[in-house]
Amino acid sequence: MPATKGYRKKTRKLLSYRRARKGLSQYMINYDIGEKVIININPIRIETAPHKRYQGKVGTIVGIRGKAYIIELNVGSKVKKIITTKEHIMKYQAVNELRAR
Repeated sequence: MPATKGYRKKTRKLLSYRRARKGLSQYMINYDIGEKVIININPIRIETAPHKRYQGKVGTIVGIRGKAYIIELNVGSKVKKIITTKEHIMKYQAVNELRAR
């Protein structure tokens, strides 16, 4: 049987329910323009998730579009703009503090 070439191929573990962050705290965090964030896909709401190639990448918020944020990040020599909602991003400084513990 040939391998699929779909948009969400090879995401079995990335989009599994056990990996989901639960709770309301992720929705209550406010982000400012110019703030650094890390993209962390949450499988609870997959409709607004960015592509899996951006998982774990660090970017800067450059704008707001409704409830979504516009994140600019470098991928190789290109600058990409990703539009995603709050549940798929985390503050970059918080991640560094967790690693320091």
